[in-house]
Amino acid sequence: MQNISKVPGAPWDATPQGGPDPFRTGDEPKQSQRVRGELTIGQRQLNTIFGGSPTRVLDAGEILGAAVGASDAICRLRAGWACEFRDFANGARAIVDVYLPGDVLGLDAIFGTRPLEEISTLSTVTIETIPTAAAIIELMGSRPTALYVDWLLSRRQRRADRLLAALSCLDAQGRLATMMLDFCTRLRRRRLIAGLVYNLPMTQTQIGDYLGLTVVHINRVLRALRHARIVTLEKHCVTIHDLELLKCLAKNGERLNSRTIVAERSLTEIALPAAKAALFAPLIDSDQSGSSQPAGFQWVLGSNAKLDESGVPFGRSDGARDAAN
Repeated sequence: MQNISKVPGAPWDATPQGGPDPFRTGDEPKQSQRVRGELTIGQRQLNTIFGGSPTRVLDAGEILGAAVGASDAICRLRAGWACEFRDFANGARAIVDVYLPGDVLGLDAIFGTRPLEEISTLSTVTIETIPTAAAIIELMGSRPTALYVDWLLSRRQRRADRLLAALSCLDAQGRLATMMLDFCTRLRRRRLIAGLVYNLPMTQTQIGDYLGLTVVHINRVLRALRHARIVTLEKHCVTIHDLELLKCLAKNGERLNSRTIVAERSLTEIALPAAKAALFAPLIDSDQSGSSQPAGFQWVLGSNAKLDESGVPFGRSDGARDAAN
């Protein structure tokens, strides 16, 4: 597996060359040649500024604002991962964004909207720092740099939109698929990896904070995806085995088309213990003969967000719960 770090000489946001990009999504905007030229110039100017700044190495779990000693600094991740979080009075934490090598942090710190005090390192990181956000005013004096900064902010907003859409409309499998595809796509476009294997320095608790899921639920779905040979996560290493199925899950959650019904059924049988699968098997078999997407099959498969901790759908009788346990 390749080390996730900055590749010397490679653009931060390069699109893979040498053929069609299998990770390109349908809603990905295309820039004109003139805009791409301006973005390239702006990127080089920003790289020059960061290249002349001192680097610092931070350990995992450090708060960026405290580490750099300023809440309005502008930082770039040279290596390592970080996350932006929100803490609540009840002790809960939500991770609202994940930053990878090459991401610039603090571009809007001058407005106080995303302070560095709410950014924590997920792994050992190397950062380059522009000490004060007042420098952003000077940066914006150059049209190409201003355009590139605006492009970086728009990319961050698109990430936030995708995450919100996944949390609103997808089940656990769809959310995990969206997250794994997003990280893989960003790493490939920056030429930090070449294949479908990468290091994910997040615990299951942190993944749950990012996707709004419990650790028990995440572990159950990861086990199902592993046995279905779609994707595996072992010792912080993600390996994508079936890219097309993973993309389908990211688009539709568990509501796959008829061509993937075999994979759907295997996910159901794996995700539920043998006793629970036996309990619901009649519902699957009785409906399967009359429809390409049987109602009973969809009810069992789609009940993932409606199961209690014992794996039994809410509303079932105590007898069914006892039989399942």
